[in-house]
Amino acid sequence: MGNTRVYLKKGKERKVKNLYPWVYRDEVQGVEEGGVIADVFSKGGKFLGRGLYSRGARIVWRFLSRKAEPIDKFFFRRRIFEAYDRRKGISSTAFRVVFSESDFLGGLVVDRYNDGLVIQIRSRGMEEVKNTIMDVLVELFSPTFVYERSDMESRRDEGLIPFKGPLLGVVSGPLRITENGVEFYVDVVNGLKTGFYLDQRRSREYVASLISEGMRMLDLFSYTGGFSVYAALKGAKSLAVDTKSDALDLALENARLNGVEIETLRYDAFKFLEDTDETYDVIVADPPAISKRKGEREKILGALWKLTYNALPRLNTPGHLYICTCSYQASLEDMLKYVRFAATDRGIPLHIHNVLLQPPDHPFFPHFPESLYLKCVHAVKVSL
Repeated sequence: MGNTRVYLKKGKERKVKNLYPWVYRDEVQGVEEGGVIADVFSKGGKFLGRGLYSRGARIVWRFLSRKAEPIDKFFFRRRIFEAYDRRKGISSTAFRVVFSESDFLGGLVVDRYNDGLVIQIRSRGMEEVKNTIMDVLVELFSPTFVYERSDMESRRDEGLIPFKGPLLGVVSGPLRITENGVEFYVDVVNGLKTGFYLDQRRSREYVASLISEGMRMLDLFSYTGGFSVYAALKGAKSLAVDTKSDALDLALENARLNGVEIETLRYDAFKFLEDTDETYDVIVADPPAISKRKGEREKILGALWKLTYNALPRLNTPGHLYICTCSYQASLEDMLKYVRFAATDRGIPLHIHNVLLQPPDHPFFPHFPESLYLKCVHAVKVSL
């Protein structure tokens, strides 16, 4: 079976020429179907690139190469090794090895946890070459296990059923990882994402740098206590707030693992800010993706405004607010604007001390704006 040939409508070739890695269904003039490997052409028949075809999906083509080269085991081996090689020097036993489109392997995520791997398959095209990907991963890394966490609902947009389960070896209980010298238990089977917020490694270290002995720190949407444990190691009194009791149980285990104590509270973070009278020196608000769907930007920005508005009275002066969003739909410019709106509505002056993005193992590919999803703002409450 030959390659699928995808012909674009007039003018739609510009994005592909400019390295944008997706072709949408409504940009396509016609398709000559063949195999999962697909060549994309301008309306005039000029070859633009080679990638993976997802029949019937909203995103019908995902980029792999600008060349008409063989897309085989050797190709994927080279791509994955190059991605891994770019991660040299990361101070953690857990990190992202392949970040989908940013590593020119659209639809594939590979996270390393010690000597094992957790993968996500996000597209129909990548699903069809999964066996080849597995062969390459085993050859390159000799993993003790490979576990698949393709249980995201977005797979249904590709005509795929959400799935999770072992592909190689056995995962028995939480894993123990080391990040910047701090240890954590990670549940790769039942935890969020692939078990841990690997993309907040740099943020955890940064927030810890703000802590002095005796400070009070509030960790909202704490999950398994990453920020809380880092802060406690610097001498802070940390309170971790989350709605998931199993995550809070693991947060307590993580504190004990590092020889510190934290407090936990099962509570809705938004409501907690409204109900509490306590004040803190540092507040971290790292909510999960409120929405990733186009058209729901205002919902995300409204949540950022609400968190900021209700956090500011709970901050001492001076006090540090570290607030994040993990949705592409809310830009950094949007974040800064809505933090300012909330501060203005409260009549409280702020200084913006820093902005942090996702770490290098989750690289932002500027030709693909959707790859910039994690933005964190460090604001300081000051007095006039």
